[in-house]
Amino acid sequence: MLIMSDEKYPGPGVSFGRLDQYLYPYYKKSIEEGMSEEFMKELLGCFWVHCNTAYDAQIRVGANQGITAGFGQLFCLSGLDADGNDATNELTYLLLDVIDDMSPILEPKPNVRLHKNSPQKLIDKVVDMVSHNQGAPFLLNFDERSVAGLIEEAKYDGADKYINKDTINDYAPVGCMENTMAGNDRSGTVDNNMNLLKAMELVYGNGCDMLPYQDPMTGKWSKIKQEGPRTGELSQLDTFEKFWEAYHKQSAFVVKKMVDNYEMSESIRATYHPTPYLSVLVNGCREKALDVTRGGAQLNFTTMEGVTFASTVDSLLAVKYLVYDKKECTLEELVKALKANWEGYDILKAKALYKAPKYGRDNPEVDALAQKVMKTWSDEVWKYKTKSTGRRFRPGMLSWNYWIGSGFILKASANGRKEGQFLSNAICPSNGADINGPTSNSNSVGTALGGKTDGGEYVNFLPNGASHTITFNTAMVRDANHKEKFASFLKGYIANGGTALQINILNPEVLKDAQRNPQDYRHLLVRITGYNAYFTSIGKELQDEIIARESHNCL
Repeated sequence: MLIMSDEKYPGPGVSFGRLDQYLYPYYKKSIEEGMSEEFMKELLGCFWVHCNTAYDAQIRVGANQGITAGFGQLFCLSGLDADGNDATNELTYLLLDVIDDMSPILEPKPNVRLHKNSPQKLIDKVVDMVSHNQGAPFLLNFDERSVAGLIEEAKYDGADKYINKDTINDYAPVGCMENTMAGNDRSGTVDNNMNLLKAMELVYGNGCDMLPYQDPMTGKWSKIKQEGPRTGELSQLDTFEKFWEAYHKQSAFVVKKMVDNYEMSESIRATYHPTPYLSVLVNGCREKALDVTRGGAQLNFTTMEGVTFASTVDSLLAVKYLVYDKKECTLEELVKALKANWEGYDILKAKALYKAPKYGRDNPEVDALAQKVMKTWSDEVWKYKTKSTGRRFRPGMLSWNYWIGSGFILKASANGRKEGQFLSNAICPSNGADINGPTSNSNSVGTALGGKTDGGEYVNFLPNGASHTITFNTAMVRDANHKEKFASFLKGYIANGGTALQINILNPEVLKDAQRNPQDYRHLLVRITGYNAYFTSIGKELQDEIIARESHNCL
């Protein structure tokens, strides 16, 4: 990790892979030779501490590292074996005990793979740990949905030789929760971050920005010019079908723009930025005599991360509801309200917020549109490869922290959001929109990702993975009866949910006190979007968002 950082490798998020699988023979040998499990835990605890030396090379500013904790040294526990059986073993539980003992700590970031045949003992252990360990000791990955995405990825790129039913069980998330194969896969994760909602603004402006933008560095205002294709004046978009077609064309334009921009950095990195240490560790580079930055790995993907998914879906739903279905206003009037940041349009804004349908409520018609948005966007991403290295673009949904800053750049949106308010995070519904509970929330996520075929096979449009954060109040796991219900929720998620779930179990009053008295809460970890962060080290805006998410008091 330190050498990768020294090589200035972009985003050195790595994975130790399936630790409980390849270390299991050594565990059994140690047991045979009389080593105690307590001593094993001590050795593993030293490993935990050593992983955090990656931060020693950084200039430390302020308190704990918090949001800058971007190395993402993951390892996997449990999951399926090559024959499709559960791979949980004694070492799995030993490592979970170490996680319990060492938390809160930033590195390494453990990941537990669950599936439909996961043992009840493992699920109960996960629930127990989540309930008392700040709700943020690890991330849960779900094999059936994740495997479906990786198999689809192999078909798109003709990589069946390396990703197939005989190898797929050894996939291991890297960075935060991004799925890759082990040992031969140089698939970037947060390489490109596409703001899906921008396509809506381009529709409103017929291929131009809706409003000028002021550069905060220079104070100068941008000039409105033709950026995307001309998709029609507002008066011409007299049906939702025409509006959707305009959105589709603008979305395709944004994808291509992202691809072209990324090529500039990719070509420079391939030409001037070799990473020899990393290259000797990745299968394919030696055989081809190519550095990993030049496409030497056997598997080479670069990821286009979709940002603001729910904000986009909800905005499309609001346009359909307000303009075309209920005729509460014309499209021109709606865009005027957005340009005015909803000032003077309080009634229309309230209808957009509280009357228009919202993603995250397990509504079949709404989730069908969410799935259409997902497939339309992901199909565009699959069309492209980098010119300099031949790496195919693949879709994913890890918003990292881009959904925060984008809220201050994008103008007001049709779902009732004002400029400056946070946008939606990764695959999650907009804050407060999931009013039908966590099960409906999860079902919507699973449907948006592709749902299932008529034969019951999982579909996943995002092979890189999709970050899904759900926050619960501590009262939800206060006793054995509630923990049993929480375990049932996880089983439901395995059946119908997404690829990756991170759970925060927090008390909003504790969080508010941590804001007021940060010196007393330096240990408080929260999950953000695929990564752990110390609550007192992140900005107040993000703290407020987490409190609002837990309090469930805003849209």
